[in-house]
Amino acid sequence: MLKNCLTLQKNYRMKTRRKAVASELVEESKTNPGYFKYRFTIRDVDGSERVIPAYGKDMEDALERLTWTERSQKKMYNIVTISALLSVVIVPSVIAGITDNPRWVIGSIGLTILFGIVMVRVDKYFSKTK
Repeated sequence: MLKNCLTLQKNYRMKTRRKAVASELVEESKTNPGYFKYRFTIRDVDGSERVIPAYGKDMEDALERLTWTERSQKKMYNIVTISALLSVVIVPSVIAGITDNPRWVIGSIGLTILFGIVMVRVDKYFSKTK
């Protein structure tokens, strides 16, 4: 049993994640007393590092606010994408069902493909500027 556990630990490798490699206290906030400005160095999965400022009452609070902001932005992007795709697919399908005209379904497929191409282009553009 112990031998199996040791071999499992040896063979198991953690996947690489984003990590806060370094942090430093920059200054006390001038507009909000009690808050401090921190500068975090984040190492991404691909190995690149970037410096991101964050505010908080202490270092843990600033890092928590930073991760919360990034998570909420990611969720908002997913919500907008899903709702836009659903509206492009559902609205023409409902119209096709009401009018008994299958051209609307073909049109919705075409709009979905066009919308997907545009979303990929926009995502590549914004990820390139970061």
